[in-house]
Amino acid sequence: MSKLLRHTFLFSLATLISRLLGLLRDATFAHYFGISAEYDAYLVAILLPFFLRKIFADGALSSAFIPLFTRKQGKDSQVFLSTTIWFVLITTVLLYIPVYLFSDQIVLVLGTGLSESTMELTSYLLKITYPFIIFISLWAIATGVLNSKDIYFGPAFAPALSNLCSIVFIFLSSYFSPRILGPTIGFTVGGILQFLLVFYILRKIHFRMTLDFNFKDLKSIMNLFGPALLGVAVASLNTLVDTNIATWTGTGGVSTIQYALRIYQLPLSIFAISVANALLPKLSYSSSIKDEKEYNKNLKDSIELTLFFAIPSMFGLIFLNNEIVALIYQHGSFTFEDTLITAKTLLYYSIGLPFYSLHTIFIRTYHSKLNTRYPSLVAVVMLSVNAILDVLLAFRYGVVGIAFATSISGIIGMFMTGFNIIKGLTGEDWVEIFKIFIASAFMSIFIVTCKGFFDSRLLVVLLIALSVIVYFLSAYLIGSKKLKLAINLFLKRK
Repeated sequence: MSKLLRHTFLFSLATLISRLLGLLRDATFAHYFGISAEYDAYLVAILLPFFLRKIFADGALSSAFIPLFTRKQGKDSQVFLSTTIWFVLITTVLLYIPVYLFSDQIVLVLGTGLSESTMELTSYLLKITYPFIIFISLWAIATGVLNSKDIYFGPAFAPALSNLCSIVFIFLSSYFSPRILGPTIGFTVGGILQFLLVFYILRKIHFRMTLDFNFKDLKSIMNLFGPALLGVAVASLNTLVDTNIATWTGTGGVSTIQYALRIYQLPLSIFAISVANALLPKLSYSSSIKDEKEYNKNLKDSIELTLFFAIPSMFGLIFLNNEIVALIYQHGSFTFEDTLITAKTLLYYSIGLPFYSLHTIFIRTYHSKLNTRYPSLVAVVMLSVNAILDVLLAFRYGVVGIAFATSISGIIGMFMTGFNIIKGLTGEDWVEIFKIFIASAFMSIFIVTCKGFFDSRLLVVLLIALSVIVYFLSAYLIGSKKLKLAINLFLKRK
Protein backbone atom coordinates (compact mmCIF):
# COMPACT_ATOMS: atom_id res chain seq x y z
CA MET A 1 0.00 0.00 0.00
CA SER A 2 1.49 3.37 -0.99
CA LYS A 3 2.48 5.79 1.75
CA LEU A 4 0.74 8.59 -0.11
CA LEU A 5 -2.64 6.84 0.07
CA ARG A 6 -2.17 5.80 3.70
CA HIS A 7 -1.16 9.28 4.82
CA THR A 8 -3.93 10.86 2.75
CA PHE A 9 -6.40 8.58 4.53
CA LEU A 10 -5.19 9.70 7.98
CA PHE A 11 -5.12 13.36 6.95
CA SER A 12 -8.58 13.11 5.39
CA LEU A 13 -10.06 11.37 8.43
CA ALA A 14 -8.80 14.05 10.82
CA THR A 15 -9.80 16.81 8.40
CA LEU A 16 -13.27 15.26 8.05
CA ILE A 17 -13.77 15.41 11.82
CA SER A 18 -12.59 19.01 11.91
CA ARG A 19 -14.69 20.09 8.93
CA LEU A 20 -17.83 18.42 10.24
CA LEU A 21 -17.34 20.35 13.45
CA GLY A 22 -16.80 23.42 11.27
CA LEU A 23 -20.17 22.80 9.64
CA LEU A 24 -21.73 22.41 13.08
CA ARG A 25 -20.13 25.74 14.04
CA ASP A 26 -21.59 27.42 10.94
CA ALA A 27 -24.99 25.84 11.55
CA THR A 28 -24.86 27.27 15.07
CA PHE A 29 -23.91 30.67 13.65
CA ALA A 30 -26.87 30.43 11.25
CA HIS A 31 -29.22 29.62 14.12
CA TYR A 32 -28.08 32.46 16.38
CA PHE A 33 -27.13 35.15 13.83
CA GLY A 34 -28.59 34.14 10.43
CA ILE A 35 -27.69 36.45 7.52
CA SER A 36 -27.13 39.67 9.46
CA ALA A 37 -24.96 42.79 9.77
CA GLU A 38 -23.51 41.45 13.03
CA TYR A 39 -22.29 38.26 11.35
CA ASP A 40 -21.02 40.32 8.40
CA ALA A 41 -18.88 42.28 10.88
CA TYR A 42 -17.43 39.07 12.33
CA LEU A 43 -16.60 37.67 8.89
CA VAL A 44 -14.82 40.85 7.80
CA ALA A 45 -12.95 40.95 11.14
CA ILE A 46 -11.47 37.48 10.56
CA LEU A 47 -10.49 38.31 6.96
CA LEU A 48 -7.11 39.82 7.87
CA PRO A 49 -6.09 36.92 10.17
CA PHE A 50 -7.02 34.45 7.42
CA PHE A 51 -5.17 36.52 4.83
CA LEU A 52 -2.04 36.54 7.02
CA ARG A 53 -2.55 32.84 7.72
CA LYS A 54 -2.02 32.14 4.03
CA ILE A 55 1.29 34.00 4.27
CA PHE A 56 2.72 32.87 7.60
CA ALA A 57 0.93 29.58 8.07
CA ASP A 58 -0.36 27.13 5.48
CA GLY A 59 0.64 29.14 2.41
CA ALA A 60 3.87 30.86 1.48
CA LEU A 61 5.92 29.95 4.55
CA SER A 62 4.90 26.28 4.45
CA SER A 63 5.77 26.13 0.76
CA ALA A 64 9.25 27.42 1.58
CA PHE A 65 9.73 25.64 4.92
CA ILE A 66 8.79 22.02 4.13
CA PRO A 67 11.01 21.45 1.04
CA LEU A 68 13.98 22.98 2.89
CA PHE A 69 13.31 21.18 6.17
CA THR A 70 13.16 17.77 4.44
CA ARG A 71 16.72 18.41 3.24
CA LYS A 72 18.02 18.94 6.79
CA GLN A 73 19.41 16.25 9.11
CA GLY A 74 20.20 15.97 12.83
CA LYS A 75 20.97 19.16 14.73
CA ASP A 76 20.70 21.21 11.52
CA SER A 77 16.98 20.43 11.39
CA GLN A 78 16.49 21.63 14.99
CA VAL A 79 18.38 24.88 14.29
CA PHE A 80 16.41 25.41 11.08
CA LEU A 81 13.12 24.87 12.97
CA SER A 82 14.04 27.31 15.76
CA THR A 83 15.16 29.94 13.25
CA THR A 84 11.82 29.69 11.45
CA ILE A 85 9.82 29.85 14.67
CA TRP A 86 11.61 32.98 15.90
CA PHE A 87 11.25 34.68 12.51
CA VAL A 88 7.50 34.04 12.43
CA LEU A 89 6.92 34.88 16.10
CA ILE A 90 8.74 38.21 15.96
CA THR A 91 7.15 39.22 12.65
CA THR A 92 3.55 38.40 13.57
CA VAL A 93 3.80 40.05 17.01
CA LEU A 94 5.24 43.26 15.54
CA LEU A 95 2.49 43.36 12.92
CA TYR A 96 -0.10 43.54 15.69
CA ILE A 97 1.01 47.11 16.49
CA PRO A 98 -0.19 48.74 13.22
CA VAL A 99 -3.27 46.50 13.14
CA TYR A 100 -4.28 47.67 16.63
CA LEU A 101 -3.56 51.34 15.92
CA PHE A 102 -5.11 51.52 12.45
CA SER A 103 -7.95 49.00 12.67
CA ASP A 104 -10.48 51.63 11.51
CA GLN A 105 -8.56 52.29 8.30
CA ILE A 106 -7.99 48.56 7.67
CA VAL A 107 -11.71 47.84 7.97
CA LEU A 108 -12.47 50.70 5.60
CA VAL A 109 -10.35 48.91 2.97
CA LEU A 110 -11.72 45.41 3.70
CA GLY A 111 -15.41 46.33 3.68
CA THR A 112 -16.00 49.49 1.71
CA GLY A 113 -19.74 48.82 1.44
CA LEU A 114 -20.40 48.29 5.17
CA SER A 115 -22.57 50.74 7.09
CA GLU A 116 -20.88 53.08 9.57
CA SER A 117 -22.12 51.17 12.62
CA THR A 118 -21.00 47.82 11.15
CA MET A 119 -17.57 49.30 10.40
CA GLU A 120 -17.17 50.42 14.02
CA LEU A 121 -18.10 46.97 15.28
CA THR A 122 -15.76 45.29 12.79
CA SER A 123 -12.84 47.51 13.87
CA TYR A 124 -13.39 46.51 17.49
CA LEU A 125 -13.58 42.80 16.62
CA LEU A 126 -10.44 42.96 14.47
CA LYS A 127 -8.33 43.89 17.50
CA ILE A 128 -9.51 40.69 19.17
CA THR A 129 -9.16 38.34 16.19
CA TYR A 130 -5.62 39.33 15.14
CA PRO A 131 -3.71 37.32 17.83
CA PHE A 132 -5.13 34.20 16.19
CA ILE A 133 -2.53 34.55 13.43
CA ILE A 134 0.38 34.42 15.88
CA PHE A 135 -0.63 31.01 17.21
CA ILE A 136 -1.88 29.57 13.93
CA SER A 137 1.44 30.42 12.25
CA LEU A 138 3.34 28.48 14.92
CA TRP A 139 0.85 25.62 14.47
CA ALA A 140 1.61 25.54 10.73
CA ILE A 141 5.39 25.28 11.30
CA ALA A 142 4.91 22.42 13.76
CA THR A 143 2.52 20.74 11.33
CA GLY A 144 5.13 20.95 8.54
CA VAL A 145 7.68 19.19 10.76
CA LEU A 146 5.22 16.50 11.83
CA ASN A 147 4.06 15.86 8.24
CA SER A 148 7.68 15.47 7.12
CA LYS A 149 8.00 12.81 9.85
CA ASP A 150 4.86 11.05 8.55
CA ILE A 151 2.67 12.25 11.44
CA TYR A 152 -0.63 13.46 9.95
CA PHE A 153 -3.62 12.73 12.16
CA GLY A 154 -2.81 14.97 15.15
CA PRO A 155 -1.97 18.15 13.19
CA ALA A 156 -5.02 17.72 10.94
CA PHE A 157 -7.26 17.09 13.97
CA ALA A 158 -6.04 20.23 15.81
CA PRO A 159 -8.46 22.61 13.98
CA ALA A 160 -11.29 20.55 15.48
CA LEU A 161 -10.38 22.05 18.86
CA SER A 162 -10.71 25.52 17.38
CA ASN A 163 -14.14 24.72 15.96
CA LEU A 164 -15.30 23.25 19.28
CA CYS A 165 -14.14 26.37 21.07
CA SER A 166 -16.07 28.61 18.64
CA ILE A 167 -19.24 26.53 19.10
CA VAL A 168 -19.04 26.86 22.88
CA PHE A 169 -18.64 30.64 22.67
CA ILE A 170 -21.53 30.95 20.18
CA PHE A 171 -23.77 29.19 22.72
CA LEU A 172 -22.54 31.67 25.33
CA SER A 173 -23.04 34.70 23.06
CA SER A 174 -26.05 35.96 25.02
CA TYR A 175 -23.68 36.71 27.92
CA PHE A 176 -21.68 39.18 25.80
CA SER A 177 -22.48 42.65 24.52
CA PRO A 178 -22.59 42.80 21.59
CA ARG A 179 -23.47 39.11 21.22
CA ILE A 180 -20.96 38.58 18.39
CA LEU A 181 -18.14 39.35 20.85
CA GLY A 182 -18.50 35.83 22.27
CA PRO A 183 -17.71 33.96 19.03
CA THR A 184 -14.93 36.46 18.30
CA ILE A 185 -13.17 35.62 21.57
CA GLY A 186 -13.80 31.92 20.87
CA PHE A 187 -12.10 32.29 17.49
CA THR A 188 -8.84 33.49 19.05
CA VAL A 189 -8.91 31.07 22.01
CA GLY A 190 -9.47 28.24 19.53
CA GLY A 191 -6.29 29.21 17.68
CA ILE A 192 -4.34 28.97 20.94
CA LEU A 193 -5.69 25.46 21.64
CA GLN A 194 -4.86 24.38 18.09
CA PHE A 195 -1.26 25.55 18.59
CA LEU A 196 -0.85 23.86 22.00
CA LEU A 197 -1.87 20.43 20.66
CA VAL A 198 0.70 20.28 17.84
CA PHE A 199 3.50 21.65 20.00
CA TYR A 200 2.79 18.92 22.53
CA ILE A 201 3.14 16.32 19.73
CA LEU A 202 6.29 18.08 18.48
CA ARG A 203 7.91 17.75 21.91
CA LYS A 204 7.03 14.05 21.95
CA ILE A 205 9.30 13.51 18.92
CA HIS A 206 12.09 15.51 20.60
CA PHE A 207 11.88 18.80 18.74
CA ARG A 208 12.13 21.94 20.84
CA MET A 209 11.88 25.68 20.47
CA THR A 210 15.43 26.78 21.35
CA LEU A 211 17.28 30.10 21.23
CA ASP A 212 19.12 29.04 18.05
CA PHE A 213 18.94 31.50 15.17
CA ASN A 214 20.92 30.94 11.97
CA PHE A 215 20.97 33.84 9.49
CA LYS A 216 22.07 31.51 6.70
CA ASP A 217 18.93 29.41 7.25
CA LEU A 218 16.83 32.57 7.34
CA LYS A 219 18.30 33.67 4.02
CA SER A 220 17.48 30.32 2.40
CA ILE A 221 13.89 30.60 3.70
CA MET A 222 13.53 34.16 2.42
CA ASN A 223 14.85 33.20 -1.04
CA LEU A 224 11.81 30.93 -1.44
CA PHE A 225 9.45 32.81 0.86
CA GLY A 226 9.65 36.05 -1.15
CA PRO A 227 8.32 34.72 -4.48
CA ALA A 228 5.87 32.40 -2.68
CA LEU A 229 4.64 35.35 -0.63
CA LEU A 230 3.65 37.18 -3.79
CA GLY A 231 1.77 34.18 -5.12
CA VAL A 232 -0.08 33.40 -1.91
CA ALA A 233 -0.80 37.04 -1.13
CA VAL A 234 -2.25 37.56 -4.57
CA ALA A 235 -4.28 34.35 -4.33
CA SER A 236 -5.59 35.38 -0.91
CA LEU A 237 -6.55 38.75 -2.30
CA ASN A 238 -9.24 36.87 -4.23
CA THR A 239 -11.07 36.35 -0.94
CA LEU A 240 -10.59 39.98 0.06
CA VAL A 241 -11.90 41.17 -3.31
CA ASP A 242 -14.88 38.79 -3.14
CA THR A 243 -15.78 39.96 0.36
CA ASN A 244 -15.34 43.64 -0.48
CA ILE A 245 -17.59 43.37 -3.53
CA ALA A 246 -20.10 41.38 -1.47
CA THR A 247 -20.45 44.29 0.98
CA TRP A 248 -21.97 46.27 -1.91
CA THR A 249 -24.66 43.65 -2.60
CA GLY A 250 -26.55 44.59 0.57
CA THR A 251 -26.74 43.50 4.21
CA GLY A 252 -25.98 39.81 4.50
CA GLY A 253 -24.03 39.59 1.24
CA VAL A 254 -20.83 38.64 3.06
CA SER A 255 -22.71 36.13 5.20
CA THR A 256 -24.25 34.48 2.12
CA ILE A 257 -21.01 33.83 0.29
CA GLN A 258 -19.37 32.57 3.49
CA TYR A 259 -22.18 30.13 4.25
CA ALA A 260 -21.91 28.79 0.69
CA LEU A 261 -18.12 28.70 0.82
CA ARG A 262 -18.12 26.65 4.03
CA ILE A 263 -20.01 23.83 2.32
CA TYR A 264 -17.99 24.11 -0.90
CA GLN A 265 -14.72 24.00 1.03
CA LEU A 266 -15.68 20.81 2.88
CA PRO A 267 -14.82 18.39 0.04
CA LEU A 268 -11.99 20.68 -1.11
CA SER A 269 -10.31 20.52 2.29
CA ILE A 270 -11.02 16.88 3.10
CA PHE A 271 -9.84 15.50 -0.21
CA ALA A 272 -7.78 17.91 -2.35
CA ILE A 273 -5.89 19.72 0.41
CA SER A 274 -5.41 16.47 2.36
CA VAL A 275 -3.86 14.82 -0.70
CA ALA A 276 -1.76 17.92 -1.45
CA ASN A 277 -0.42 18.20 2.11
CA ALA A 278 0.49 14.51 2.15
CA LEU A 279 2.00 14.85 -1.32
CA LEU A 280 4.37 17.82 -0.85
CA PRO A 281 6.90 16.17 1.51
CA LYS A 282 7.01 13.11 -0.76
CA LEU A 283 7.48 15.11 -3.95
CA SER A 284 10.15 17.21 -2.21
CA TYR A 285 12.03 14.09 -1.13
CA SER A 286 11.74 12.41 -4.56
CA SER A 287 12.95 15.62 -6.19
CA SER A 288 15.91 15.95 -3.80
CA ILE A 289 17.15 12.42 -4.61
CA LYS A 290 16.16 12.76 -8.30
CA ASP A 291 13.83 9.74 -8.27
CA GLU A 292 11.61 10.63 -11.25
CA LYS A 293 9.79 7.29 -11.28
CA GLU A 294 8.58 7.66 -7.67
CA TYR A 295 7.88 11.36 -8.25
CA ASN A 296 5.59 10.67 -11.23
CA LYS A 297 3.87 7.76 -9.48
CA ASN A 298 2.97 9.89 -6.45
CA LEU A 299 1.80 12.72 -8.70
CA LYS A 300 -0.48 10.54 -10.85
CA ASP A 301 -1.88 8.77 -7.78
CA SER A 302 -2.70 12.12 -6.23
CA ILE A 303 -4.44 13.39 -9.38
CA GLU A 304 -6.66 10.32 -9.69
CA LEU A 305 -7.36 10.14 -5.96
CA THR A 306 -8.34 13.82 -5.85
CA LEU A 307 -10.68 13.50 -8.83
CA PHE A 308 -12.17 10.30 -7.39
CA PHE A 309 -13.69 12.45 -4.64
CA ALA A 310 -13.88 15.91 -6.25
CA ILE A 311 -15.98 14.98 -9.30
CA PRO A 312 -18.83 13.23 -7.43
CA SER A 313 -18.71 15.99 -4.82
CA MET A 314 -19.26 18.57 -7.58
CA PHE A 315 -22.28 16.66 -8.98
CA GLY A 316 -23.67 16.16 -5.48
CA LEU A 317 -23.50 19.89 -4.71
CA ILE A 318 -25.02 20.76 -8.09
CA PHE A 319 -28.06 18.48 -7.71
CA LEU A 320 -28.54 18.71 -3.93
CA ASN A 321 -27.56 22.30 -3.16
CA ASN A 322 -30.99 23.38 -1.84
CA GLU A 323 -31.42 20.27 0.26
CA ILE A 324 -27.91 20.48 1.78
CA VAL A 325 -28.17 24.18 2.64
CA ALA A 326 -31.61 23.70 4.22
CA LEU A 327 -30.37 20.68 6.18
CA ILE A 328 -27.41 22.53 7.68
CA TYR A 329 -28.57 26.12 8.05
CA GLN A 330 -32.36 26.54 7.80
CA HIS A 331 -33.39 26.94 11.43
CA GLY A 332 -33.54 29.74 13.98
CA SER A 333 -32.66 33.05 12.32
CA PHE A 334 -31.88 31.45 8.93
CA THR A 335 -34.97 31.68 6.69
CA PHE A 336 -36.21 29.83 3.59
CA GLU A 337 -35.29 32.87 1.46
CA ASP A 338 -31.75 32.73 2.90
CA THR A 339 -31.59 29.08 1.84
CA LEU A 340 -32.53 29.87 -1.76
CA ILE A 341 -29.82 32.51 -2.33
CA THR A 342 -27.16 30.52 -0.43
CA ALA A 343 -27.94 27.35 -2.41
CA LYS A 344 -27.74 29.17 -5.73
CA THR A 345 -24.39 30.69 -4.70
CA LEU A 346 -23.17 27.22 -3.69
CA LEU A 347 -24.16 25.85 -7.10
CA TYR A 348 -21.85 28.27 -8.91
CA TYR A 349 -18.99 27.69 -6.47
CA SER A 350 -19.27 23.92 -6.95
CA ILE A 351 -18.60 24.18 -10.71
CA GLY A 352 -14.98 25.05 -9.93
CA LEU A 353 -14.44 22.28 -7.36
CA PRO A 354 -12.52 19.74 -9.53
CA PHE A 355 -10.43 22.52 -11.10
CA TYR A 356 -9.39 24.08 -7.77
CA SER A 357 -8.69 20.57 -6.47
CA LEU A 358 -6.29 19.83 -9.32
CA HIS A 359 -4.78 23.32 -9.10
CA THR A 360 -3.96 22.59 -5.44
CA ILE A 361 -2.09 19.45 -6.52
CA PHE A 362 -0.30 21.05 -9.46
CA ILE A 363 0.98 23.96 -7.36
CA ARG A 364 2.76 21.43 -5.09
CA THR A 365 4.83 20.17 -8.02
CA TYR A 366 6.43 23.60 -8.40
CA HIS A 367 7.01 24.00 -4.66
CA SER A 368 8.62 20.55 -4.41
CA LYS A 369 11.22 21.67 -6.97
CA LEU A 370 11.80 24.96 -5.09
CA ASN A 371 10.07 26.95 -7.85
CA THR A 372 7.77 29.53 -6.30
CA ARG A 373 7.98 32.13 -9.07
CA TYR A 374 5.68 30.60 -11.68
CA PRO A 375 2.88 29.88 -9.16
CA SER A 376 3.11 33.57 -8.21
CA LEU A 377 2.58 34.57 -11.84
CA VAL A 378 -0.42 32.25 -12.07
CA ALA A 379 -1.85 33.77 -8.89
CA VAL A 380 -1.59 37.26 -10.39
CA VAL A 381 -3.51 36.14 -13.48
CA MET A 382 -6.18 34.42 -11.36
CA LEU A 383 -6.61 37.52 -9.19
CA SER A 384 -6.96 39.76 -12.24
CA VAL A 385 -9.56 37.50 -13.84
CA ASN A 386 -11.48 37.14 -10.59
CA ALA A 387 -11.47 40.87 -9.81
CA ILE A 388 -12.66 41.87 -13.28
CA LEU A 389 -15.40 39.23 -13.34
CA ASP A 390 -16.46 40.11 -9.77
CA VAL A 391 -17.19 43.65 -10.84
CA LEU A 392 -18.91 42.61 -14.08
CA LEU A 393 -20.99 39.77 -12.65
CA ALA A 394 -21.68 40.82 -9.05
CA PHE A 395 -23.36 44.10 -9.93
CA ARG A 396 -25.61 42.22 -12.37
CA TYR A 397 -26.23 38.91 -10.57
CA GLY A 398 -25.30 39.71 -6.94
CA VAL A 399 -23.43 37.20 -4.79
CA VAL A 400 -24.08 34.45 -7.36
CA GLY A 401 -21.88 36.36 -9.81
CA ILE A 402 -19.06 36.42 -7.24
CA ALA A 403 -19.23 32.62 -6.94
CA PHE A 404 -19.18 32.13 -10.72
CA ALA A 405 -16.21 34.49 -11.08
CA THR A 406 -14.30 32.40 -8.54
CA SER A 407 -14.99 29.19 -10.46
CA ILE A 408 -13.84 30.67 -13.79
CA SER A 409 -10.65 31.92 -12.13
CA GLY A 410 -9.96 28.41 -10.78
CA ILE A 411 -10.42 26.82 -14.22
CA ILE A 412 -7.86 29.20 -15.72
CA GLY A 413 -5.41 28.61 -12.85
CA MET A 414 -5.69 24.83 -13.19
CA PHE A 415 -4.79 24.87 -16.87
CA MET A 416 -1.91 27.30 -16.33
CA THR A 417 -0.30 25.13 -13.64
CA GLY A 418 -1.19 21.70 -14.97
CA PHE A 419 -1.34 21.83 -18.76
CA ASN A 420 1.97 19.98 -19.21
CA ILE A 421 1.09 17.47 -16.50
CA ILE A 422 -2.28 16.77 -18.11
CA LYS A 423 -0.56 16.23 -21.48
CA GLY A 424 1.69 13.64 -19.82
CA LEU A 425 -1.19 11.45 -18.61
CA THR A 426 -1.32 8.05 -20.29
CA GLY A 427 -4.30 6.29 -21.85
CA GLU A 428 -4.61 4.16 -18.71
CA ASP A 429 -4.80 7.31 -16.57
CA TRP A 430 -7.58 8.74 -18.72
CA VAL A 431 -9.53 5.47 -18.50
CA GLU A 432 -9.44 5.74 -14.70
CA ILE A 433 -10.67 9.34 -14.85
CA PHE A 434 -13.43 8.37 -17.31
CA LYS A 435 -14.59 5.67 -14.87
CA ILE A 436 -14.96 8.36 -12.19
CA PHE A 437 -17.24 10.36 -14.50
CA ILE A 438 -19.34 7.27 -15.30
CA ALA A 439 -19.81 6.42 -11.61
CA SER A 440 -20.66 10.07 -10.89
CA ALA A 441 -23.22 10.06 -13.71
CA PHE A 442 -25.00 7.02 -12.21
CA MET A 443 -25.05 8.77 -8.84
CA SER A 444 -26.48 11.95 -10.42
CA ILE A 445 -29.24 10.01 -12.19
CA PHE A 446 -30.16 8.40 -8.88
CA ILE A 447 -30.33 11.81 -7.15
CA VAL A 448 -32.46 13.46 -9.83
CA THR A 449 -34.81 10.49 -10.01
CA CYS A 450 -35.30 9.98 -6.29
CA LYS A 451 -34.87 13.29 -4.48
CA GLY A 452 -38.57 14.17 -4.80
CA PHE A 453 -39.36 11.32 -2.36
CA PHE A 454 -36.95 12.62 0.31
CA ASP A 455 -38.72 15.68 1.72
CA SER A 456 -37.60 15.86 5.35
CA ARG A 457 -34.28 16.54 7.07
CA LEU A 458 -33.84 12.92 8.13
CA LEU A 459 -34.68 11.68 4.64
CA VAL A 460 -32.22 14.14 3.07
CA VAL A 461 -29.46 12.64 5.23
CA LEU A 462 -30.58 9.20 4.03
CA LEU A 463 -30.58 10.40 0.39
CA ILE A 464 -27.01 11.71 0.72
CA ALA A 465 -25.90 8.41 2.26
CA LEU A 466 -27.62 6.39 -0.49
CA SER A 467 -26.05 8.61 -3.16
CA VAL A 468 -22.59 7.91 -1.75
CA ILE A 469 -23.36 4.17 -1.76
CA VAL A 470 -24.56 4.35 -5.37
CA TYR A 471 -21.34 6.13 -6.38
CA PHE A 472 -19.05 3.67 -4.62
CA LEU A 473 -21.03 0.69 -5.90
CA SER A 474 -20.88 2.04 -9.47
CA ALA A 475 -17.13 2.64 -9.12
CA TYR A 476 -16.71 -0.92 -7.87
CA LEU A 477 -18.71 -2.46 -10.70
CA ILE A 478 -16.74 -0.64 -13.40
CA GLY A 479 -13.45 -1.55 -11.76
CA SER A 480 -12.09 1.73 -10.39
CA LYS A 481 -8.58 1.08 -9.04
CA LYS A 482 -8.71 3.98 -6.60
CA LEU A 483 -11.83 2.56 -4.93
CA LYS A 484 -10.18 -0.82 -4.46
CA LEU A 485 -7.10 0.82 -2.94
CA ALA A 486 -9.25 2.85 -0.56
CA ILE A 487 -11.23 -0.24 0.55
CA ASN A 488 -8.05 -2.27 1.07
CA LEU A 489 -6.53 0.60 3.04
CA PHE A 490 -9.61 0.88 5.28
CA LEU A 491 -9.66 -2.85 6.00
CA LYS A 492 -5.94 -2.85 6.69
CA ARG A 493 -6.22 0.10 9.10
CA LYS A 494 -9.16 -1.52 10.84
